[in-house]
Amino acid sequence: MMGSFDSFIISAERFLSSFWDLIVSSSVFFRVVVFVPFLFILCLLIYSYISKRKMFLFEIGKKIMPKKVPFTSILLADDDPHVTKFFSFFLKKRGVDVTVATNGEEALDIWRNNPNFDIVVADINMPKMSGVDLGAVIYKDCPVVLMGADEEKVLQERGDLNKCHGYFCKESKSREFLVATRKAYDSWQLKNSEKSL
Repeated sequence: MMGSFDSFIISAERFLSSFWDLIVSSSVFFRVVVFVPFLFILCLLIYSYISKRKMFLFEIGKKIMPKKVPFTSILLADDDPHVTKFFSFFLKKRGVDVTVATNGEEALDIWRNNPNFDIVVADINMPKMSGVDLGAVIYKDCPVVLMGADEEKVLQERGDLNKCHGYFCKESKSREFLVATRKAYDSWQLKNSEKSL
């Protein structure tokens, strides 16, 4: 099924083809007086239509992909450099200080030397120490979000998600990452504020 934009283009092409045949068979006066203003108006209409579509998509993008995140520092642990590069770039563009670890053991060493990270995001399957094991050590002192290849159901059945504050599928990229980390960080902050009362 064709979209409305495709139908619009096809209709416009047919109309222009018919109009062009009329212009070719007309006098010079008719071409100047009618065709030039018509082209100008048509260009304005097309520009207006495309601009509205762009603005609509831009507004949706702003709603589903907020530029700001609630935390300012993160420890990101994953043995896949493509994943760490992607999320590092994504977060740094939003003013977040990113520290990267390539395995769970390295992440734990970094965290012990500097336990002031706002949040820790770790891959489930890493060499030396898994994200689940890392979370089990630090989840009481810091919000921990695990990421994996759609293993949430298995993790829930094993009870592994009890030792973290959130989970998201790496394949979902930025959107789910923001939702999971924001939710984990906000709930952690709320929990700590209730303790201090």
